Amino acid sequence: MWKRDNEPTPAPTPAAPPATARAERSERHEPEPPPQRAAESASRAVIGASIELQGELSGNEDLLIEGRVQGRIQLSQHVVTVGAKGRVSAGVHARVLSIEGEVDGNLVAEELIMLKKSARVRGDLVAPRVVIEDGARFKGTIDMDPAKPAQAAGPRPLAASAAAPAAAPAGGAGGSKVS
Repeated sequence: MWKRDNEPTPAPTPAAPPATARAERSERHEPEPPPQRAAESASRAVIGASIELQGELSGNEDLLIEGRVQGRIQLSQHVVTVGAKGRVSAGVHARVLSIEGEVDGNLVAEELIMLKKSARVRGDLVAPRVVIEDGARFKGTIDMDPAKPAQAAGPRPLAASAAAPAAAPAGGAGGSKVS
């Protein structure tokens, strides 16, 4: 009994410092997450399901496409997501591409292309990392050479190498190197 009476008396003394420590921690931690969340939501543009866009699209923020886009999308330092209702007929260049809807065009990513299970893609994929979920539909080629993502969107290397040997004999220079 003596111990029970003694325990509650010291307990309020340590309880007061943790409450102040909690207040200090909450002051330190609570202000940080809300600005990050606000920055994330402010840096993402949305093309809604009722929006149709034709032409060239570029900018400095992430993009979610739920509507229809035709033309070209150039957001090489940002994330482009084609939502489940999104329909894109365009070449797309982004840092990261996540596809849930339908894309008809070449996709080039600096880091990663993800085709979700609901994705339907017709076109070539160029990225160092490519993820195709079970159920996704894809028709095209995949190039995972990270050194040349921008070149793959252009002419295919086979056409260039076929032209090089034809040019060498025409030069008439004997002993020339072909590299």
